[in-house]
Amino acid sequence: MSTYAVVTSHQSDEDWVFRAVDSTLVMVDSAPLADVIVVSADCVDAIVDHIPASAGMVVIGDPASPHPRALHVITRAWPDEHVRALLPRLATRQPRPQPGLPPPNNATEARDAQRAINAARKLANATDLIACETTTVEILVELLEVDRAYLLYFDPVEGALWSETKLTSGGDDRRAVAGLAGFAARTGIPAVAQQAGDDPRFVGAIDDPNGDPSDRLLAQPVFASDGAVHAVFVVARRGRRAPYNDAQLALIARFARLVTPVLDQLSIQVHAEAILDDAIGDDGLFRRAAIEAQAVPRWGDVVRVSPGWLSWAYWFLVVLLLGSVVFISVGTVSTYSTGPALIRSNARTPINARTAGNIVAVEVEPGERADVGTVIARLDDTDQRATVNRLEREFETQLRNHMLDPADAAADAAVRTVRNSLDTARIQLEQRSIRATTAGIVGDVRVRYGQHVEPGDIIASIIDSAQGLEVIALLPGEDRPQLAPGMEIRLELTGYRYAYQTVLIASVSSDVIAPSEARRVLGAEVADGLELRGPVMLVRGKLAGAEFTVDGRTFQYHDGMVGTAEVRVRSEPIVFALIPGTRRFR
Repeated sequence: MSTYAVVTSHQSDEDWVFRAVDSTLVMVDSAPLADVIVVSADCVDAIVDHIPASAGMVVIGDPASPHPRALHVITRAWPDEHVRALLPRLATRQPRPQPGLPPPNNATEARDAQRAINAARKLANATDLIACETTTVEILVELLEVDRAYLLYFDPVEGALWSETKLTSGGDDRRAVAGLAGFAARTGIPAVAQQAGDDPRFVGAIDDPNGDPSDRLLAQPVFASDGAVHAVFVVARRGRRAPYNDAQLALIARFARLVTPVLDQLSIQVHAEAILDDAIGDDGLFRRAAIEAQAVPRWGDVVRVSPGWLSWAYWFLVVLLLGSVVFISVGTVSTYSTGPALIRSNARTPINARTAGNIVAVEVEPGERADVGTVIARLDDTDQRATVNRLEREFETQLRNHMLDPADAAADAAVRTVRNSLDTARIQLEQRSIRATTAGIVGDVRVRYGQHVEPGDIIASIIDSAQGLEVIALLPGEDRPQLAPGMEIRLELTGYRYAYQTVLIASVSSDVIAPSEARRVLGAEVADGLELRGPVMLVRGKLAGAEFTVDGRTFQYHDGMVGTAEVRVRSEPIVFALIPGTRRFR
Protein backbone atom coordinates (compact mmCIF):
# COMPACT_ATOMS: atom_id res chain seq x y z
CA MET A 1 0.00 0.00 0.00
CA SER A 2 1.01 3.55 -0.67
CA THR A 3 1.45 6.19 1.96
CA TYR A 4 -0.41 9.47 1.49
CA ALA A 5 0.26 12.81 3.05
CA VAL A 6 -2.12 14.60 5.39
CA VAL A 7 -3.56 17.80 3.86
CA THR A 8 -4.92 20.60 6.05
CA SER A 9 -7.63 22.97 4.82
CA HIS A 10 -6.63 26.66 4.56
CA GLN A 11 -9.41 27.87 6.87
CA SER A 12 -10.15 24.82 8.99
CA ASP A 13 -8.32 22.73 11.53
CA GLU A 14 -9.93 19.59 10.12
CA ASP A 15 -7.42 17.21 8.51
CA TRP A 16 -8.02 15.09 5.47
CA VAL A 17 -6.40 11.69 6.01
CA PHE A 18 -6.45 9.44 2.98
CA ARG A 19 -6.09 5.75 3.54
CA ALA A 20 -5.46 3.23 0.81
CA VAL A 21 -8.22 1.00 2.18
CA ASP A 22 -11.47 2.96 2.08
CA SER A 23 -10.78 6.47 0.71
CA THR A 24 -12.64 7.09 -2.52
CA LEU A 25 -10.16 9.83 -3.27
CA VAL A 26 -7.33 7.37 -3.80
CA MET A 27 -9.28 4.24 -4.61
CA VAL A 28 -10.64 3.11 -7.94
CA ASP A 29 -12.41 -0.25 -8.00
CA SER A 30 -10.71 -1.15 -4.68
CA ALA A 31 -7.23 -0.89 -6.24
CA PRO A 32 -4.73 1.56 -4.68
CA LEU A 33 -3.13 4.08 -7.01
CA ALA A 34 0.52 3.94 -6.03
CA ASP A 35 1.59 6.51 -8.62
CA VAL A 36 -0.56 9.29 -7.20
CA ILE A 37 0.35 11.17 -4.05
CA VAL A 38 -1.43 13.91 -2.17
CA VAL A 39 0.70 16.91 -1.26
CA SER A 40 0.12 20.10 0.69
CA ALA A 41 -1.25 23.15 -1.10
CA ASP A 42 1.93 25.00 -0.13
CA CYS A 43 3.87 22.97 -2.71
CA VAL A 44 2.03 24.04 -5.84
CA ASP A 45 2.17 26.89 -8.29
CA ALA A 46 0.35 30.20 -8.02
CA ILE A 47 -2.37 28.78 -10.27
CA VAL A 48 -4.04 27.50 -7.11
CA ASP A 49 -4.88 31.12 -6.32
CA HIS A 50 -7.70 30.81 -8.83
CA ILE A 51 -9.60 28.62 -6.34
CA PRO A 52 -11.09 30.23 -3.18
CA ALA A 53 -9.24 29.08 -0.09
CA SER A 54 -12.57 28.56 1.65
CA ALA A 55 -13.24 25.62 -0.67
CA GLY A 56 -10.63 23.45 1.06
CA MET A 57 -8.10 22.26 -1.53
CA VAL A 58 -6.57 18.86 -2.13
CA VAL A 59 -3.68 18.87 -4.60
CA ILE A 60 -2.77 15.74 -6.51
CA GLY A 61 0.99 15.83 -6.97
CA ASP A 62 3.53 14.15 -9.25
CA PRO A 63 5.76 11.71 -7.30
CA ALA A 64 8.18 11.38 -10.21
CA SER A 65 9.13 15.05 -10.08
CA PRO A 66 12.05 16.05 -7.78
CA HIS A 67 10.07 19.20 -6.99
CA PRO A 68 6.43 18.62 -6.09
CA ARG A 69 4.39 19.63 -9.13
CA ALA A 70 0.62 19.95 -9.22
CA LEU A 71 -1.23 17.61 -11.55
CA HIS A 72 -4.73 18.62 -10.50
CA VAL A 73 -6.63 20.35 -7.73
CA ILE A 74 -9.90 19.16 -6.26
CA THR A 75 -12.10 20.48 -3.47
CA ARG A 76 -14.27 18.91 -0.81
CA ALA A 77 -17.37 19.58 -2.93
CA TRP A 78 -16.32 17.20 -5.73
CA PRO A 79 -18.79 14.32 -6.29
CA ASP A 80 -17.40 10.81 -6.01
CA GLU A 81 -17.89 10.02 -9.73
CA HIS A 82 -15.73 12.99 -10.77
CA VAL A 83 -12.91 11.89 -8.45
CA ARG A 84 -13.10 8.30 -9.71
CA ALA A 85 -12.93 9.52 -13.32
CA LEU A 86 -9.91 11.77 -12.70
CA LEU A 87 -7.56 9.63 -10.60
CA PRO A 88 -6.97 6.74 -13.05
CA ARG A 89 -5.89 9.17 -15.76
CA LEU A 90 -3.49 10.96 -13.38
CA ALA A 91 -2.09 7.69 -12.10
CA THR A 92 -1.62 5.77 -15.32
CA ARG A 93 -1.02 8.72 -17.67
CA GLN A 94 -2.72 6.60 -20.32
CA PRO A 95 -5.27 8.03 -22.75
CA ARG A 96 -8.88 7.09 -22.28
CA PRO A 97 -10.15 4.61 -24.90
CA GLN A 98 -12.36 6.35 -27.42
CA PRO A 99 -15.35 4.76 -29.13
CA GLY A 100 -15.78 5.16 -32.86
CA LEU A 101 -18.22 7.54 -34.49
CA PRO A 102 -21.66 5.88 -34.63
CA PRO A 103 -23.56 6.26 -37.90
CA PRO A 104 -26.66 8.48 -37.80
CA ASN A 105 -29.91 6.66 -37.08
CA ASN A 106 -32.47 9.21 -38.27
CA ALA A 107 -32.87 12.35 -40.38
CA THR A 108 -32.08 14.71 -37.49
CA GLU A 109 -28.83 12.90 -36.66
CA ALA A 110 -27.96 12.81 -40.36
CA ARG A 111 -28.42 16.58 -40.68
CA ASP A 112 -26.29 17.16 -37.56
CA ALA A 113 -23.61 14.84 -38.92
CA GLN A 114 -23.57 16.75 -42.21
CA ARG A 115 -23.26 20.06 -40.33
CA ALA A 116 -20.30 18.69 -38.35
CA ILE A 117 -18.63 17.46 -41.55
CA ASN A 118 -19.10 20.82 -43.29
CA ALA A 119 -17.73 22.62 -40.24
CA ALA A 120 -14.66 20.34 -40.12
CA ARG A 121 -13.95 21.03 -43.79
CA LYS A 122 -13.55 24.72 -43.00
CA LEU A 123 -10.49 23.83 -40.90
CA ALA A 124 -8.78 21.93 -43.70
CA ASN A 125 -6.80 24.99 -44.82
CA ALA A 126 -5.59 26.00 -41.34
CA THR A 127 -1.81 26.34 -41.56
CA ASP A 128 -0.97 27.28 -37.97
CA LEU A 129 -2.38 27.16 -34.45
CA ILE A 130 -3.67 30.74 -34.51
CA ALA A 131 -5.64 30.26 -37.74
CA CYS A 132 -7.01 26.97 -36.44
CA GLU A 133 -8.11 28.57 -33.15
CA THR A 134 -9.72 31.61 -34.78
CA THR A 135 -11.68 29.53 -37.29
CA THR A 136 -12.72 26.97 -34.66
CA VAL A 137 -14.11 29.66 -32.35
CA GLU A 138 -16.25 31.06 -35.19
CA ILE A 139 -17.46 27.56 -36.11
CA LEU A 140 -18.41 26.66 -32.52
CA VAL A 141 -20.40 29.86 -32.01
CA GLU A 142 -22.40 29.21 -35.18
CA LEU A 143 -22.67 25.42 -34.83
CA LEU A 144 -23.98 25.34 -31.25
CA GLU A 145 -25.58 28.83 -31.14
CA VAL A 146 -23.56 29.87 -28.08
CA ASP A 147 -22.41 33.27 -26.85
CA ARG A 148 -18.70 32.52 -26.42
CA ALA A 149 -16.32 29.77 -27.47
CA TYR A 150 -12.67 28.94 -26.79
CA LEU A 151 -10.12 26.51 -28.19
CA LEU A 152 -7.53 25.63 -25.53
CA TYR A 153 -4.55 23.58 -26.67
CA PHE A 154 -3.27 20.95 -24.22
CA ASP A 155 0.24 19.61 -23.58
CA PRO A 156 -0.13 16.46 -21.43
CA VAL A 157 3.59 16.37 -20.60
CA GLU A 158 3.82 19.89 -19.18
CA GLY A 159 0.18 20.12 -18.14
CA ALA A 160 -0.11 23.36 -20.12
CA LEU A 161 -3.55 24.51 -21.24
CA TRP A 162 -3.42 27.66 -23.36
CA SER A 163 -4.96 29.86 -26.02
CA GLU A 164 -2.52 30.46 -28.86
CA THR A 165 -3.99 33.89 -29.71
CA LYS A 166 -3.62 35.13 -26.14
CA LEU A 167 -0.22 33.50 -25.81
CA THR A 168 1.08 35.62 -28.69
CA SER A 169 -0.60 38.84 -27.58
CA GLY A 170 0.09 39.07 -23.89
CA GLY A 171 0.46 35.68 -22.34
CA ASP A 172 -1.83 32.91 -21.11
CA ASP A 173 -0.85 31.32 -17.80
CA ARG A 174 -3.60 28.67 -17.67
CA ARG A 175 -2.70 25.19 -16.49
CA ALA A 176 -4.72 21.98 -16.62
CA VAL A 177 -4.65 21.64 -12.83
CA ALA A 178 -8.25 22.75 -12.32
CA GLY A 179 -11.47 23.82 -13.97
CA LEU A 180 -13.90 22.09 -16.28
CA ALA A 181 -11.37 22.46 -19.10
CA GLY A 182 -8.63 20.88 -16.98
CA PHE A 183 -10.94 18.01 -16.02
CA ALA A 184 -11.81 17.34 -19.67
CA ALA A 185 -8.13 17.54 -20.69
CA ARG A 186 -6.99 15.14 -17.93
CA THR A 187 -9.82 12.61 -18.17
CA GLY A 188 -10.93 12.84 -21.79
CA ILE A 189 -14.51 13.09 -20.53
CA PRO A 190 -16.78 15.98 -21.57
CA ALA A 191 -17.65 18.27 -18.66
CA VAL A 192 -21.10 19.86 -18.68
CA ALA A 193 -22.18 22.52 -16.16
CA GLN A 194 -25.71 23.82 -16.77
CA GLN A 195 -24.86 26.49 -14.18
CA ALA A 196 -21.12 26.92 -13.93
CA GLY A 197 -21.05 28.35 -10.42
CA ASP A 198 -22.81 25.25 -9.01
CA ASP A 199 -20.15 22.85 -10.33
CA PRO A 200 -17.19 22.48 -7.90
CA ARG A 201 -14.86 21.87 -10.85
CA PHE A 202 -15.53 25.33 -12.35
CA VAL A 203 -12.70 27.90 -12.21
CA GLY A 204 -13.62 31.10 -14.03
CA ALA A 205 -10.04 32.20 -14.76
CA ILE A 206 -9.40 28.92 -16.60
CA ASP A 207 -12.77 27.98 -18.10
CA ASP A 208 -14.45 31.27 -19.03
CA PRO A 209 -12.47 34.46 -18.19
CA ASN A 210 -15.12 36.63 -19.84
CA GLY A 211 -18.17 34.89 -18.39
CA ASP A 212 -20.39 34.72 -15.35
CA PRO A 213 -20.92 31.90 -12.81
CA SER A 214 -24.58 31.74 -13.86
CA ASP A 215 -23.69 30.81 -17.47
CA ARG A 216 -23.94 27.32 -18.97
CA LEU A 217 -20.56 25.73 -19.85
CA LEU A 218 -19.53 22.71 -21.88
CA ALA A 219 -15.94 21.45 -22.13
CA GLN A 220 -15.35 18.87 -24.90
CA PRO A 221 -11.93 17.17 -25.25
CA VAL A 222 -10.42 16.80 -28.73
CA PHE A 223 -8.36 13.63 -29.16
CA ALA A 224 -5.31 12.80 -31.20
CA SER A 225 -5.21 9.71 -33.38
CA ASP A 226 -3.38 7.86 -30.57
CA GLY A 227 -6.10 8.69 -28.04
CA ALA A 228 -4.28 11.50 -26.22
CA VAL A 229 -6.02 14.83 -25.74
CA HIS A 230 -4.90 17.51 -28.20
CA ALA A 231 -7.15 20.34 -27.07
CA VAL A 232 -10.39 21.26 -25.34
CA PHE A 233 -13.40 23.05 -26.81
CA VAL A 234 -15.11 25.30 -24.25
CA VAL A 235 -18.45 26.87 -25.15
CA ALA A 236 -20.49 29.20 -22.96
CA ARG A 237 -24.14 30.18 -23.13
CA ARG A 238 -25.92 32.72 -20.93
CA GLY A 239 -27.84 31.22 -18.04
CA ARG A 240 -31.23 32.45 -19.19
CA ARG A 241 -30.92 30.49 -22.43
CA ALA A 242 -31.86 26.85 -22.92
CA PRO A 243 -29.54 24.18 -21.44
CA TYR A 244 -27.41 21.92 -23.62
CA ASN A 245 -29.35 18.91 -24.89
CA ASP A 246 -28.21 15.46 -25.98
CA ALA A 247 -28.24 16.40 -29.66
CA GLN A 248 -25.86 19.33 -29.06
CA LEU A 249 -23.55 17.16 -26.93
CA ALA A 250 -23.45 14.58 -29.73
CA LEU A 251 -22.88 17.32 -32.33
CA ILE A 252 -19.83 18.84 -30.60
CA ALA A 253 -18.43 15.36 -29.89
CA ARG A 254 -18.73 14.42 -33.56
CA PHE A 255 -17.12 17.71 -34.62
CA ALA A 256 -14.26 17.09 -32.16
CA ARG A 257 -13.60 13.66 -33.67
CA LEU A 258 -13.70 15.01 -37.23
CA VAL A 259 -11.04 17.69 -36.56
CA THR A 260 -8.58 15.12 -35.19
CA PRO A 261 -6.63 14.86 -38.50
CA VAL A 262 -6.21 18.63 -38.64
CA LEU A 263 -4.82 18.83 -35.11
CA ASP A 264 -2.61 15.78 -35.76
CA GLN A 265 -1.12 17.60 -38.74
CA LEU A 266 -0.60 20.83 -36.77
CA SER A 267 0.94 18.87 -33.89
CA ILE A 268 3.47 17.28 -36.24
CA GLN A 269 4.14 20.68 -37.82
CA VAL A 270 4.78 22.35 -34.44
CA HIS A 271 7.03 19.47 -33.35
CA ALA A 272 8.99 19.62 -36.61
CA GLU A 273 9.42 23.39 -36.34
CA ALA A 274 10.73 23.00 -32.81
CA ILE A 275 13.31 20.44 -33.98
CA LEU A 276 14.38 22.71 -36.85
CA ASP A 277 14.71 25.66 -34.48
CA ASP A 278 16.96 23.60 -32.22
CA ALA A 279 19.00 22.37 -35.18
CA ILE A 280 19.53 25.82 -36.70
CA GLY A 281 20.12 27.57 -33.39
CA ASP A 282 20.56 31.27 -32.87
CA ASP A 283 24.02 31.45 -34.46
CA GLY A 284 23.02 30.43 -37.99
CA LEU A 285 24.03 32.58 -40.90
CA PHE A 286 20.50 32.79 -42.32
CA ARG A 287 17.14 33.18 -40.67
CA ARG A 288 14.95 30.10 -40.62
CA ALA A 289 12.15 31.96 -42.43
CA ALA A 290 14.56 32.82 -45.24
CA ILE A 291 15.65 29.19 -45.57
CA GLU A 292 12.02 28.02 -45.77
CA ALA A 293 11.16 30.65 -48.36
CA GLN A 294 14.14 29.64 -50.48
CA ALA A 295 13.21 25.97 -50.28
CA VAL A 296 9.86 26.57 -52.01
CA PRO A 297 10.26 25.97 -55.77
CA ARG A 298 9.33 28.90 -57.97
CA TRP A 299 8.56 28.68 -61.64
CA GLY A 300 8.41 31.63 -63.99
CA ASP A 301 5.59 32.30 -66.46
CA VAL A 302 5.82 30.93 -69.97
CA VAL A 303 6.88 33.71 -72.32
CA ARG A 304 4.04 34.60 -74.68
CA VAL A 305 4.20 37.11 -77.51
CA SER A 306 0.45 37.77 -77.21
CA PRO A 307 -1.19 37.21 -73.82
CA GLY A 308 -4.37 35.16 -73.87
CA TRP A 309 -6.47 37.86 -72.28
CA LEU A 310 -5.69 40.32 -75.07
CA SER A 311 -8.09 38.72 -77.59
CA TRP A 312 -10.86 38.56 -74.98
CA ALA A 313 -10.32 42.22 -74.14
CA TYR A 314 -10.44 43.15 -77.83
CA TRP A 315 -13.79 41.46 -78.48
CA PHE A 316 -15.18 42.83 -75.23
CA LEU A 317 -14.35 46.38 -76.32
CA VAL A 318 -15.86 45.77 -79.78
CA VAL A 319 -19.14 44.51 -78.26
CA LEU A 320 -19.14 47.41 -75.79
CA LEU A 321 -18.67 49.93 -78.60
CA LEU A 322 -21.44 48.45 -80.74
CA GLY A 323 -23.79 48.35 -77.76
CA SER A 324 -23.05 52.00 -77.00
CA VAL A 325 -23.83 53.02 -80.58
CA VAL A 326 -27.15 51.16 -80.50
CA PHE A 327 -28.02 52.64 -77.12
CA ILE A 328 -27.43 56.28 -78.06
CA SER A 329 -29.28 55.76 -81.36
CA VAL A 330 -32.37 54.08 -79.91
CA GLY A 331 -32.47 55.40 -76.36
CA THR A 332 -34.19 58.65 -75.49
CA VAL A 333 -33.56 61.42 -72.99
CA SER A 334 -36.39 63.51 -71.52
CA THR A 335 -36.59 67.16 -70.52
CA TYR A 336 -38.72 68.08 -67.50
CA SER A 337 -40.36 71.27 -66.27
CA THR A 338 -39.70 71.28 -62.52
CA GLY A 339 -40.94 73.47 -59.70
CA PRO A 340 -42.40 73.51 -56.19
CA ALA A 341 -45.85 72.05 -55.56
CA LEU A 342 -48.48 72.48 -52.87
CA ILE A 343 -51.42 70.38 -51.67
CA ARG A 344 -54.54 72.53 -51.22
CA SER A 345 -58.10 71.74 -50.23
CA ASN A 346 -60.99 73.16 -52.25
CA ALA A 347 -63.33 72.66 -49.30
CA ARG A 348 -61.35 74.72 -46.77
CA THR A 349 -63.14 77.76 -45.31
CA PRO A 350 -61.13 80.29 -43.28
CA ILE A 351 -62.67 81.75 -40.11
CA ASN A 352 -61.66 85.42 -39.76
CA ALA A 353 -61.82 87.88 -36.90
CA ARG A 354 -64.40 90.64 -37.47
CA THR A 355 -63.11 93.00 -34.78
CA ALA A 356 -59.83 93.70 -33.05
CA GLY A 357 -59.11 92.40 -29.56
CA ASN A 358 -57.26 89.94 -27.34
CA ILE A 359 -58.08 86.22 -27.35
CA VAL A 360 -59.44 85.15 -23.94
CA ALA A 361 -60.58 81.62 -24.85
CA VAL A 362 -60.03 79.03 -27.62
CA GLU A 363 -63.04 76.70 -27.64
CA VAL A 364 -62.00 74.04 -30.22
CA GLU A 365 -59.09 71.75 -31.06
CA PRO A 366 -57.86 70.68 -34.51
CA GLY A 367 -59.76 67.62 -35.73
CA GLU A 368 -62.98 68.40 -33.82
CA ARG A 369 -66.34 68.49 -35.54
CA ALA A 370 -67.84 71.99 -35.78
CA ASP A 371 -71.37 72.97 -36.81
CA VAL A 372 -72.57 76.30 -38.13
CA GLY A 373 -72.46 78.76 -35.24
CA THR A 374 -70.00 76.77 -33.11
CA VAL A 375 -67.85 79.17 -31.09
CA ILE A 376 -64.25 78.88 -32.26
CA ALA A 377 -62.67 81.53 -30.00
CA ARG A 378 -63.70 84.46 -27.81
CA LEU A 379 -62.28 87.98 -27.67
CA ASP A 380 -62.12 90.13 -24.56
CA ASP A 381 -65.69 91.55 -24.23
CA THR A 382 -65.42 93.40 -20.92
CA ASP A 383 -66.19 96.83 -22.40
CA GLN A 384 -68.93 95.58 -24.70
CA ARG A 385 -70.67 93.62 -21.93
CA ALA A 386 -70.54 96.65 -19.63
CA THR A 387 -72.11 98.78 -22.38
CA VAL A 388 -74.90 96.24 -22.89
CA ASN A 389 -75.61 96.11 -19.15
CA ARG A 390 -75.68 99.90 -18.94
CA LEU A 391 -78.01 100.27 -21.91
CA GLU A 392 -80.32 97.54 -20.60
CA ARG A 393 -80.72 99.44 -17.33
CA GLU A 394 -81.24 102.71 -19.21
CA PHE A 395 -83.81 101.03 -21.48
CA GLU A 396 -85.77 99.79 -18.49
CA THR A 397 -85.79 103.32 -17.01
CA GLN A 398 -86.98 104.94 -20.23
CA LEU A 399 -89.58 102.23 -20.70
CA ARG A 400 -91.05 102.89 -17.25
CA ASN A 401 -91.21 106.63 -17.97
CA HIS A 402 -92.99 105.95 -21.25
CA MET A 403 -95.49 103.63 -19.55
CA LEU A 404 -96.40 106.39 -17.07
CA ASP A 405 -97.36 108.73 -19.92
CA PRO A 406 -97.84 106.80 -23.20
CA ALA A 407 -98.81 110.02 -24.98
CA ASP A 408 -95.49 111.67 -24.19
CA ALA A 409 -93.70 111.85 -27.59
CA ALA A 410 -90.33 112.71 -26.01
CA ALA A 411 -90.45 109.63 -23.80
CA ASP A 412 -91.36 107.46 -26.80
CA ALA A 413 -88.41 108.85 -28.80
CA ALA A 414 -86.07 108.23 -25.87
CA VAL A 415 -87.19 104.58 -25.67
CA ARG A 416 -86.59 104.08 -29.39
CA THR A 417 -83.16 105.68 -29.22
CA VAL A 418 -82.03 103.55 -26.26
CA ARG A 419 -83.42 100.40 -27.93
CA ASN A 420 -81.41 101.05 -31.11
CA SER A 421 -78.27 101.66 -29.05
CA LEU A 422 -78.91 98.43 -27.10
CA ASP A 423 -79.34 96.41 -30.31
CA THR A 424 -76.08 97.82 -31.67
CA ALA A 425 -74.26 97.04 -28.41
CA ARG A 426 -75.57 93.46 -28.44
CA ILE A 427 -74.34 93.01 -32.02
CA GLN A 428 -70.90 94.29 -31.01
CA LEU A 429 -70.91 91.92 -28.02
CA GLU A 430 -71.82 88.99 -30.26
CA GLN A 431 -68.96 89.87 -32.62
CA ARG A 432 -66.55 89.19 -29.75
CA SER A 433 -67.47 85.49 -30.17
CA ILE A 434 -65.88 84.11 -33.34
CA ARG A 435 -68.14 81.38 -34.75
CA ALA A 436 -67.93 78.79 -37.52
CA THR A 437 -69.68 79.90 -40.68
CA THR A 438 -69.87 76.37 -42.12
CA ALA A 439 -70.00 72.81 -40.82
CA GLY A 440 -67.00 70.50 -41.04
CA ILE A 441 -63.76 69.49 -39.34
CA VAL A 442 -61.53 72.05 -37.64
CA GLY A 443 -58.38 72.05 -39.75
CA ASP A 444 -56.02 74.22 -37.77
CA VAL A 445 -56.25 76.84 -35.01
CA ARG A 446 -53.82 79.71 -35.44
CA VAL A 447 -54.39 81.73 -32.26
CA ARG A 448 -53.68 81.21 -28.60
CA TYR A 449 -54.78 82.72 -25.33
CA GLY A 450 -53.76 86.37 -24.94
CA GLN A 451 -52.90 86.89 -28.61
CA HIS A 452 -54.03 90.18 -30.18
CA VAL A 453 -55.87 89.91 -33.49
CA GLU A 454 -57.02 92.47 -36.03
CA PRO A 455 -60.06 92.39 -38.32
CA GLY A 456 -59.49 89.89 -41.15
CA ASP A 457 -56.88 87.80 -39.27
CA ILE A 458 -57.42 84.05 -39.78
CA ILE A 459 -58.46 82.43 -36.50
CA ALA A 460 -58.97 78.86 -37.79
CA SER A 461 -60.13 76.95 -40.84
CA ILE A 462 -62.99 74.52 -41.42
CA ILE A 463 -62.68 71.66 -43.90
CA ASP A 464 -66.02 70.51 -45.27
CA SER A 465 -64.72 67.02 -46.23
CA ALA A 466 -61.56 65.05 -46.90
CA GLN A 467 -62.25 65.19 -50.62
CA GLY A 468 -61.49 68.04 -52.95
CA LEU A 469 -57.70 68.01 -52.55
CA GLU A 470 -55.70 69.30 -55.48
CA VAL A 471 -52.07 69.79 -56.44
CA ILE A 472 -50.94 73.29 -57.38
CA ALA A 473 -47.56 73.23 -59.14
CA LEU A 474 -45.64 76.45 -59.78
CA LEU A 475 -43.61 75.67 -62.88
CA PRO A 476 -41.24 77.98 -64.80
CA GLY A 477 -43.10 80.43 -67.02
CA GLU A 478 -40.93 79.69 -70.06
CA ASP A 479 -42.43 76.18 -70.23
CA ARG A 480 -46.02 77.48 -70.61
CA PRO A 481 -46.29 76.77 -74.38
CA GLN A 482 -45.35 73.13 -73.83
CA LEU A 483 -47.92 72.34 -71.12
CA ALA A 484 -51.54 71.37 -71.60
CA PRO A 485 -54.33 69.65 -69.64
CA GLY A 486 -54.11 65.86 -69.68
CA MET A 487 -50.33 65.69 -69.27
CA GLU A 488 -48.94 63.89 -66.22
CA ILE A 489 -47.43 65.54 -63.15
CA ARG A 490 -44.95 63.44 -61.20
CA LEU A 491 -45.21 64.59 -57.56
CA GLU A 492 -42.64 63.89 -54.83
CA LEU A 493 -43.72 65.15 -51.39
CA THR A 494 -41.06 66.58 -49.09
CA GLY A 495 -40.01 63.96 -46.52
CA TYR A 496 -41.03 61.00 -48.73
CA ARG A 497 -38.14 60.57 -51.15
CA TYR A 498 -38.75 58.51 -54.28
CA ALA A 499 -42.43 58.00 -53.34
CA TYR A 500 -43.70 59.42 -56.61
CA GLN A 501 -47.39 60.14 -57.18
CA THR A 502 -48.84 60.62 -60.68
CA VAL A 503 -51.50 63.31 -61.17
CA LEU A 504 -53.17 64.44 -64.40
CA ILE A 505 -53.10 68.15 -65.21
CA ALA A 506 -56.60 69.60 -64.92
CA SER A 507 -55.80 73.18 -65.86
CA VAL A 508 -52.90 75.47 -66.72
CA SER A 509 -53.06 79.20 -66.01
CA SER A 510 -53.31 81.25 -69.16
CA ASP A 511 -50.97 83.92 -67.84
CA VAL A 512 -47.44 83.82 -66.51
CA ILE A 513 -47.36 85.69 -63.20
CA ALA A 514 -44.72 87.11 -60.89
CA PRO A 515 -43.76 85.33 -57.65
CA SER A 516 -45.52 87.98 -55.52
CA GLU A 517 -48.80 87.48 -57.40
CA ALA A 518 -48.44 83.70 -57.06
CA ARG A 519 -48.05 84.06 -53.29
CA ARG A 520 -51.17 86.22 -53.15
CA VAL A 521 -53.18 83.60 -55.02
CA LEU A 522 -51.96 80.79 -52.79
CA GLY A 523 -52.55 82.69 -49.57
CA ALA A 524 -50.14 84.18 -47.07
CA GLU A 525 -50.53 81.23 -44.70
CA VAL A 526 -48.70 78.83 -47.05
CA ALA A 527 -46.99 80.90 -49.74
CA ASP A 528 -44.11 82.02 -47.52
CA GLY A 529 -42.92 78.42 -47.30
CA LEU A 530 -42.29 78.20 -51.05
CA GLU A 531 -39.14 79.40 -52.77
CA LEU A 532 -40.03 81.02 -56.09
CA ARG A 533 -37.55 82.38 -58.61
CA GLY A 534 -38.71 84.21 -61.69
CA PRO A 535 -42.09 84.19 -63.41
CA VAL A 536 -44.23 81.10 -62.85
CA MET A 537 -47.48 79.59 -64.03
CA LEU A 538 -50.05 77.76 -61.92
CA VAL A 539 -50.68 74.15 -62.94
CA ARG A 540 -53.52 72.39 -61.14
CA GLY A 541 -54.25 68.69 -60.88
CA LYS A 542 -56.93 66.74 -59.02
CA LEU A 543 -55.73 64.10 -56.55
CA ALA A 544 -57.36 60.71 -57.03
CA GLY A 545 -57.86 60.17 -53.30
CA ALA A 546 -57.08 61.41 -49.83
CA GLU A 547 -54.29 58.87 -49.18
CA PHE A 548 -50.91 57.86 -50.57
CA THR A 549 -48.73 54.80 -49.94
CA VAL A 550 -45.00 54.71 -49.15
CA ASP A 551 -43.13 51.43 -48.48
CA GLY A 552 -46.37 49.61 -47.78
CA ARG A 553 -47.64 52.22 -45.31
CA THR A 554 -50.63 54.46 -46.00
CA PHE A 555 -50.64 58.16 -45.15
CA GLN A 556 -53.20 60.96 -45.45
CA TYR A 557 -52.77 64.02 -47.64
CA HIS A 558 -53.04 67.25 -45.67
CA ASP A 559 -53.69 70.76 -46.81
CA GLY A 560 -50.45 72.74 -47.01
CA MET A 561 -48.07 69.81 -47.71
CA VAL A 562 -45.28 70.80 -50.11
CA GLY A 563 -43.18 68.88 -52.57
CA THR A 564 -41.61 68.94 -56.02
CA ALA A 565 -43.52 68.55 -59.29
CA GLU A 566 -42.10 67.42 -62.62
CA VAL A 567 -43.81 67.41 -66.02
CA ARG A 568 -42.10 65.82 -69.01
CA VAL A 569 -42.28 68.40 -71.78
CA ARG A 570 -40.33 66.59 -74.51
CA SER A 571 -38.22 63.52 -75.34
CA GLU A 572 -35.58 63.05 -78.00
CA PRO A 573 -32.97 60.44 -78.95
CA ILE A 574 -29.75 60.52 -76.98
CA VAL A 575 -27.76 61.10 -80.15
CA PHE A 576 -29.60 64.41 -80.75
CA ALA A 577 -28.71 65.58 -77.24
CA LEU A 578 -25.06 64.58 -77.62
CA ILE A 579 -24.69 65.88 -81.18
CA PRO A 580 -27.20 68.73 -81.74
CA GLY A 581 -26.31 68.94 -85.43
CA THR A 582 -27.94 65.56 -86.07
CA ARG A 583 -31.41 67.02 -85.40
CA ARG A 584 -31.63 68.15 -89.03
CA PHE A 585 -31.74 64.50 -90.12
CA ARG A 586 -35.08 63.89 -88.43
